[in-house]
Amino acid sequence: MRYGKACVLMSAILLTAGGSCVSIAETGGRLLDGSVFSEKKLASYREKPEGGIFFDRVRRKNGQEFITIRLDSMPNLRINGSLPDENGDFYLTSLDFLSPSVTGWNEFSMELSGNGNFAGGAAQPGAGLQLKGPVETLDINRGKIRRGNSRITGVQAITALHNRRERITAIVQWMKDQGGLPDFADQDEFENYWKPILFPEIVKAKLRPGAWTTTYSGMEQSSWILGEDIKWNSVYTEAVFPEALRPVRNSGTLLRDWEEAAAWIYFEFEWERIVESLSEKIELKQIK
Repeated sequence: MRYGKACVLMSAILLTAGGSCVSIAETGGRLLDGSVFSEKKLASYREKPEGGIFFDRVRRKNGQEFITIRLDSMPNLRINGSLPDENGDFYLTSLDFLSPSVTGWNEFSMELSGNGNFAGGAAQPGAGLQLKGPVETLDINRGKIRRGNSRITGVQAITALHNRRERITAIVQWMKDQGGLPDFADQDEFENYWKPILFPEIVKAKLRPGAWTTTYSGMEQSSWILGEDIKWNSVYTEAVFPEALRPVRNSGTLLRDWEEAAAWIYFEFEWERIVESLSEKIELKQIK
């Protein structure tokens, strides 16, 4: 994944917190409002051998304890759940996500519905983790947005995040409906594949898809639509995108979503795969 831009934006915070760009992403943005400092990690397990899945038991200053699941492959995501009962069963409660950009970030918590099982403890040399049954994402219930010097919070932020998520889920569904998609190893590969298709107007000519050449030939001047200071090829839009997405692209809103929340788009695209990977039995070893 690409985190250089976020590092530039948040370097002052990281210096005072003594962390790295990966560590700030792992907190799901909670470092930005200071709430990360009110939590203490009581125990931590890692996928073995040296895998990229982590399972933690955490306590807040108010005494509340819960579990978290983190992934190296998506370090700006944290999945939260209840403490396991005597049988190791727990239920998922929420996820935290931070989507950084050059000019700011989108930060939110979303309710989850689902269950899992954790088998392990101090008396055992190993442990196991597995999600059980379907996992459903529900409403965004908390969030903040930073755009340059502006910060949006409260109901206004939740409304804006909700609207953005509706647009993101729509474009992600369209992406998944396209045939012959590769497996993306990381966010860079995802962006390099989709950016020329979504925005051929702003990439090098040699990267533009074949549909661009077809629609560009013989275009009239009136076929260009100005949105977010860029002239969009409306003929290409109509040829490639479904009707519901055409005004979003032609207005420049899709580009703004991409520039401000590409990590979020990638997360929504990969979410089903993440759940699928956590639904397999994962062997853990205790590291704290």
